[in-house]
Amino acid sequence: MYSLQESSIAPYLAELQERVKKEGVRVGSYPFFMKGVFVSLIGRNEGRVRELGKEVERQTQGRAVSEQEVIEEKKAAMNL
Repeated sequence: MYSLQESSIAPYLAELQERVKKEGVRVGSYPFFMKGVFVSLIGRNEGRVRELGKEVERQTQGRAVSEQEVIEEKKAAMNL
């Protein structure tokens, strides 16, 4: 999850997607209710996806979250 606005990390994410698409990795970003942005990395090579996740954390001042954390954040937002 990233507290920066999506527009501020979009150029980096576009460059990343271009760089890794030949590896079969997809990059997505999803703004979330004034709390920040979720970035997803989807690919078949788990090691490579984790490696890219660490890069994304460094480049965007974010932190990795589990799928369960995403679900909990969404549930909490719906109860506001």
